[in-house]
Amino acid sequence: MARDGFEGRHTVEAIRDRIRTELRRLGQPPSRAYYTATESRVIDRFARAVVRHEYRDATAAAYVCRKVLARRKHSFPRTHGALVARIWERALEFGRKPVRFPFTPEERRLLGKLAPEVSSGRFREVKDAARVFRARMARKRRARDGGSRVPTRSLESIALGLSRLARQTGLAWGFRDWSPEEGRVADNFIDRYSQGEFRSLRSAAMACRIELKRLDAARLKHPERGRPYGRSFSAIHQRLKSRVLERGVTMPRFRRWRGPEERIAARYAERIMAEGKKPETWEAATVLRRALRRRGYQRTLAACMAELRRARLRRQGLL
Repeated sequence: MARDGFEGRHTVEAIRDRIRTELRRLGQPPSRAYYTATESRVIDRFARAVVRHEYRDATAAAYVCRKVLARRKHSFPRTHGALVARIWERALEFGRKPVRFPFTPEERRLLGKLAPEVSSGRFREVKDAARVFRARMARKRRARDGGSRVPTRSLESIALGLSRLARQTGLAWGFRDWSPEEGRVADNFIDRYSQGEFRSLRSAAMACRIELKRLDAARLKHPERGRPYGRSFSAIHQRLKSRVLERGVTMPRFRRWRGPEERIAARYAERIMAEGKKPETWEAATVLRRALRRRGYQRTLAACMAELRRARLRRQGLL
């Protein structure tokens, strides 16, 4: 029961999150870690079906199990991954043995062709080569009789096979190490970010990737000039972030408001203050957010409300 004077100050979601936090602090497992009797009976039924090989694996059984649980009472909404893990766990308890299909000679030959291409930088990441592997094998299965009996492999298993083959043959694996030239470019963008030229680290990473692609294309003596630059945005962003932490550069907690965004918020706050109202309300933040979206900017309601408050304080000379 809420005490007098405190009712309505906290939402139901906030109270629920606080209770969950306290339960985790006390060492209690989350509520969804417990399966009801109805859920356990349904999951055990599908786990035994996996043991009897009525389903290819726990992933295929989880798709049907999730639909069955949705029609049952006393059942929580479960994610597909949680059901896969639970069905596989029960199937192992019921006697299912882990099954690993070794690569066929034909598949090993295709792995041997793709591994040097990954090493040379043709593919951006290993999973791209795994997708090509799976597509080529699917065409070969359709072209011959009885090809449907060949197991369909996951991208993770194919990528693991490519990595294992690269280690065995001593191939240099992709763009793992940063060259000194790339490091200098990254440090240059970190300096510009620390001076406030970029409003976020992500925008600095985008500009850094464009610059790295330009330098790679301008390298006249490059043996593979003209290929796509193989450094992904995630890798560049992670590199910049790690270098920022190593150098002790202060990172703002929130993305800065600069340029047109700041001017739009200032004009809107000034118009609301002229009416004798405070601009930092959810209604005003909603209108500002829509105005920003029409101009291609993405901001949350909380960020819009905070910026309206800062605009009011700047207008009053308090900030």
